[in-house]
Amino acid sequence: MTPTLADRLRGRRVGVALSSAFFGFYAHTGFVRALRSAGVRPVGYSGSSAGALTAAFAAAGALDVLADLLPTLRRADFWDPALPTTRPMGLLRGQRFAGILDAHLPVADFESCETPLVTVATDLTRGVRHVDTTGPLVPAVLASCALPVLFRPVPRHGGLHADGGIVDKIPLRALAEAVEVDVVVAHLLPSHGLSRPLPRTPMGLLDRALDVARDDGWRHQVELLRARGVEVHVVETTPTRITPFRMKNAIRAVARAEAATTAALRAPVSNG
Repeated sequence: MTPTLADRLRGRRVGVALSSAFFGFYAHTGFVRALRSAGVRPVGYSGSSAGALTAAFAAAGALDVLADLLPTLRRADFWDPALPTTRPMGLLRGQRFAGILDAHLPVADFESCETPLVTVATDLTRGVRHVDTTGPLVPAVLASCALPVLFRPVPRHGGLHADGGIVDKIPLRALAEAVEVDVVVAHLLPSHGLSRPLPRTPMGLLDRALDVARDDGWRHQVELLRARGVEVHVVETTPTRITPFRMKNAIRAVARAEAATTAALRAPVSNG
């Protein structure tokens, strides 16, 4: 009998990697809840953007805090427009968002998390990927979630940091290099642009090109980890659409991802 995904994870050192996705922390919360219900106890978490936020709460032992917070979250809670003349440019200052993180995360730094945590941001100043595994937690998560145009870049370590999903859709390699794992299970929330017809506008084509590059990047990381002897399983779910102007489906979004992940855990899989 072919083993299920849950069988492949049982009794092994499991790392969990959560992808970037616009407001994807709802779906990621459902994903991690399903893993927990199946008895999976990760030895490490990694995430980019919304994945970094969810990974931080999970690693801090506060997934239930996040699950309780999401249905109550409203746009006004994090909507703090910056002045048009403010540099660096961004619609939102991010101070209210940082306040939410500071109020609800039970630990102040990576070292105090119950489980090792890896987050990724994009260092716009140096043009490189920035990996965080130590130090203050809120600034790292804020930087990883700082989607260009929506949020101002976050000044850190002598540079400006922005959304980790720009350079690392699913931080698989960063996780495997920071934590000893036998297998990584990744939650992929696919970029919407890849499922749409080819755009006809220059900006649309640019967005499509970026989505293709990021998609290709995480797939190469899967190959790299497998070549190093690390088993990798990618669970892809289609999230309920959530935006700053459409936030009433929080409970449905979490439940939908949790149900889809539960089904994936019960499905037969190869060796990864």
